[in-house]
Amino acid sequence: MTGSESSPHHLHYEEQANVAVITYDRPDCRNAMNNQTYRELVAAVERANSSEAVGAIVLTHNGPVFCSGIDLKAQPEEKDPVTGIRPTVATMGMANDTSWVHLMKRSKPTVAALNGAAIGLGATHVLAVDIRIGSPTASFSFPFLTRGSMPEFGFSALLPQIVGFGAAIEMCLTSAKLDAPASFVKGLLTRLTDADDALPEAIALASEIGKHSLLQVSLTRQLIYDNAGESDWNTIMTREREAFIQLFRANRAERLAREAAAGD
Repeated sequence: MTGSESSPHHLHYEEQANVAVITYDRPDCRNAMNNQTYRELVAAVERANSSEAVGAIVLTHNGPVFCSGIDLKAQPEEKDPVTGIRPTVATMGMANDTSWVHLMKRSKPTVAALNGAAIGLGATHVLAVDIRIGSPTASFSFPFLTRGSMPEFGFSALLPQIVGFGAAIEMCLTSAKLDAPASFVKGLLTRLTDADDALPEAIALASEIGKHSLLQVSLTRQLIYDNAGESDWNTIMTREREAFIQLFRANRAERLAREAAAGD
C-alpha cells in the first residue's frame, strides 16, 4: 500500500485462493475516503491486476458503513508544483484516462460486498463495480444537493444506465436513500442475500468467475461495455467477430505451445 510509514493503512489487501479481497478499514471515520484511502485503493486494485494468482477482485468493508463518502475533515495537500492542481480524491478519481471508472473497466472482474450504507462517493464509486451483492443492512444514499455538491466519478452516466433516466433524475434531485430491497429492485444491488454478511457469497462468486480464462472474461466484459450504448448493429457484430477471432487465435497458440512442449 502507499502512504507514509507513520500513517496507518486505510484498507487491507488479502489473496484468498484466486480472489483478491480489498477491505476498507476506517470504521471510526465510517470508511470515509481521503487522498490516502484512494491511493491505497488504486494500488490494491493494481496489485490484484498484476497478480497471476488472482482471477477476480472483491471490495468490502469493516464496520457498519461501506463508505460514507469524501472525508471532509481531511487536511488538504499542497498543490502540484508542475500542474498547479491540488490533489484531491476528485481530481485523481476523475482524471482523463486514469479515472476510477477507467481503472474498473480495465481491471479484472470486480464484486462488491455491502453490509452497510454507501453514501455520496461511497455510492458513486461502487456503481463502477461489475457485481454488487448486499446484505439486508446495505443501502444507497445520494445526498448531493443537500450537501451542496453534485454527482461524481462517472455517476451521471452510470446511474441512468443502471436504473433508467427518469429514476436517476428523481434519485439525484430528491437526495434519495434506498434500503437494501429497494436498491435491489432498482439494480443498484445486483444480488440481495439473506445472510448477515454478503462477503462469503461475494468471494464464492468471484472465485467461480476467476476460474475462467482471463482473456475470455476480459473480452466479454469489454464487449458489454462497448456495445451497451451502441446503436449501430454492424459495429456491434464487428466487435463481436473481432473478439472471437482474438480468443480463437489465443487458444490456438496456447494449444500449439502445449503440443510443442509435450513433443520435447
